[in-house]
Amino acid sequence: MREREPRKRWWPSPAAALPIGLAVVAAAVYAAVGLDRHNHFGSVAFDLGVQDQTVWGYSELEMIPNTLDMIRNLLGDHFHPILMAIAPLYWIWNDVRVLLLVQAGLLAAAGIPIFWWARRQLGLAAAILFELAYLIFWGILSGVVFDFHHIAFAVPAVSFALYAVLTRNNRLFWAMLAVGLLTRENIALTFAAIGVYVLLVQRRWQLGLAVVAICSAWFALVVEVVMPAIAGAPYRHWTYDALGSGPGAALRNIVRHPLFALKLLFDNPIKLRLWGGLLGAWLFLPLFSPLFLVAIPSLLERLWSSNPSLWSASFDYSMVIAPILAFAAIDSLQRIARLIGSELARIGLALASAAIVLAGAILTFGIAQPLDDLRTDVSDQQAATIQSCLDVISPAASVSASTVLVPHLSHRRQIYLLAARTDTDYIALDLATELDEYPATAGTLRATINTALADGYGMSCSKGTTVVLQRGGTSTAMSPELTSFLNGGGY
Repeated sequence: MREREPRKRWWPSPAAALPIGLAVVAAAVYAAVGLDRHNHFGSVAFDLGVQDQTVWGYSELEMIPNTLDMIRNLLGDHFHPILMAIAPLYWIWNDVRVLLLVQAGLLAAAGIPIFWWARRQLGLAAAILFELAYLIFWGILSGVVFDFHHIAFAVPAVSFALYAVLTRNNRLFWAMLAVGLLTRENIALTFAAIGVYVLLVQRRWQLGLAVVAICSAWFALVVEVVMPAIAGAPYRHWTYDALGSGPGAALRNIVRHPLFALKLLFDNPIKLRLWGGLLGAWLFLPLFSPLFLVAIPSLLERLWSSNPSLWSASFDYSMVIAPILAFAAIDSLQRIARLIGSELARIGLALASAAIVLAGAILTFGIAQPLDDLRTDVSDQQAATIQSCLDVISPAASVSASTVLVPHLSHRRQIYLLAARTDTDYIALDLATELDEYPATAGTLRATINTALADGYGMSCSKGTTVVLQRGGTSTAMSPELTSFLNGGGY
């Protein structure tokens, strides 16, 4: 009799499940942080409110004008049709917090291929440590605590694409390339750099040339033709004044003055700190890997810019480069171990991997401290008070709101910042959160409230520092805080 073959397990082995488990835990933590921050009115109009209005429109099977960004279609601001993929989730839970959950999952998932590649090159212990190093990297956590950004889709796309290239899995790579190109116009440059790596390092000429050609053509088409046609105006994110008035002038200046272009990458203490933060978290190992060239477009985009915000360690700006640096550090360690070629190399790999986690933890929790932003959120009681006032606003009404209230009201066709418009059906603002962020606007806020009351708005809700005015509505009593503020005092 033939022996019965053992049944195949439908569940993964512990080693195979480990990277997924780490990612799930990280996603849960990221989601908890994002949701708690939003629930306590720490999120703002840009970027959460802006992108929520557009995704909500997609969920209604429409492409509505974005009234926050004051553009007839948000695809004319940045090219991110990938956001349409989120819309069906709004049919399950019609809430802005869906975006925060999606981002948490995307960022955490990008750590899985880092584990896979580190295990193949360095062993299981190093793989665990490298995935942890990525998950606690300050650039990732900075994105987690600053609302939602569509660039989150590019992070796993780049991570899985690098793994696909290194393992020569072309099907996976082309799928990730498609995701990347639909995420944002400039991600095409990062994938073009991957094509250069394939071309020069792997010597896969046909694939490399095809990727570079497709990405270059896509970038030019989207920036020069598609986005201007959608927006009805030229591309508006050129911030490279030191290099030239446009891409052509900048390219000529770079060719003619390469030393000036190089110096521009290091000409400011903030830029130097950014270099130290990005590379120091990985013990500067990425510099010794040819994979580092994939990071060059992200670095040039930020450090050549005349916009100081792009040099910052905050916001979402360091998310895409995170998996690139992780893969490059793994590659460098593997090359070093191969040169040593002894039993000591195994011990050295484990120690080096642990040192990367330690360096990353010091930079994240001791220096960059992105989680410190959570301390500025309002209390549970204050959050409940604000929300009780927002609940009086009709879902279909047009609203002008202060920046922290916008993401709680952006599921509508007309939502505006106070600075843009104050003749809507409702005006909603919270003095405490607005003045903590913009103290110089006190006079403007007083004028806004007084003018609205004089023009026939009623006080629909006034609790603590929160005010909701309704056109033609009846007035309730002003809170003591609002009365004091309107009389020229504090709140």
